[in-house]
Amino acid sequence: MATQATPDETLIEALQAVSEYGSKTAAAAALGLSRTTLQSRVASAKLRGLHLSSGIRQSIQTAGLSATEARAGWIVDVDKETGSRTSTYWRTPEPDPTDYAGELAAIFEGMAPAPAVPAPAQTMANLLTLYPLMDVHYGMHAWGAETGSDDYDLKLAASDMHQAFNAVMALTPSSADALLLIGGDFFHADDNRSETPGHGHKLDTDTRHWKVLDGGVQLLATVIQRLLEKHARVMVRVLRGNHDEHAHMVLTFALAERYREDERVTVEKTPRDLFMMQWGRAAIFAHHGDKAKPDRLALYLSDTCPFWSATRHRYCFTGHVHHDQAKDLGPLRWESLRAFCPPDAYAASMGFGARRAMQAITFDKSNGIVLRAIDPIERAAA
Repeated sequence: MATQATPDETLIEALQAVSEYGSKTAAAAALGLSRTTLQSRVASAKLRGLHLSSGIRQSIQTAGLSATEARAGWIVDVDKETGSRTSTYWRTPEPDPTDYAGELAAIFEGMAPAPAVPAPAQTMANLLTLYPLMDVHYGMHAWGAETGSDDYDLKLAASDMHQAFNAVMALTPSSADALLLIGGDFFHADDNRSETPGHGHKLDTDTRHWKVLDGGVQLLATVIQRLLEKHARVMVRVLRGNHDEHAHMVLTFALAERYREDERVTVEKTPRDLFMMQWGRAAIFAHHGDKAKPDRLALYLSDTCPFWSATRHRYCFTGHVHHDQAKDLGPLRWESLRAFCPPDAYAASMGFGARRAMQAITFDKSNGIVLRAIDPIERAAA
């Protein structure tokens, strides 16, 4: 028997309750619903366009569009007696990133936890190994004949990921702690429109956005399982990128829920774009690199980092520009790391290089960086 659709009146009631009580948690309590049920009703209401005014809904219906397709338009009113026209421009409200985060948290609530992985017998307590994944652009399509570099799609990205981790993990010590840092732009597109959120640049993507998100979570879960085999503890931090301003949150909430019962895995949940961590006398910072120049970032860190004065060796890692750069900015060592992905058609047309790499960087609590393993992600010839 087919499931009956929830009546519009019920969905509107949910929207009104959120507006009246100021939060979904308070609204759910007032209506006697679970937060997940309230969340689902609000999402369904927005899919139907019930959060929009009646005038906008009528305009969308006249244009033959769905509420999710329509973003802006004109409403033209014609006076029947005089024939005069009055035009009003409308735009659908932009989604609230905070609300989006809440929706993701509700969706992943109750996800089956990951199976336990036996801890390694021996590790080195004074060492931490950083695995920075910069600019993976999972979901990107690239055609080597067009770019002059590697082909790239979901399967090839996963294969490259396994190869790169095999290579660098074979060279790194069994440090007690590992930090898996997703440095922004893990996903190539923020949604199924296949364009950059900020400038609307069209992207070559796998258009099955659901599959891209699901595959990305599974791929990182596989990586974390590998890290748990070698390291006693694994910390995960996902940073925002300019390509995945909202989609990156899927990784944070999904992985946090997946490993909620594993005491050896910590997934840091914070809306801040900047990562900070102290490891003995070493300070580790990371940012995607798209919103602040390195010198300004260095000044900001020196002013806001609570453990700046307690550290001697300070490092800041960024991505975004897809190539190596490094500079000493006073007491801070700044490095922009190579991208994990090959160039796409747009990057190749602009003359950007095709060099790729993944690194594993080991820190000592007293001396800072002491070891570095690099894999250039070069595929074996067919």
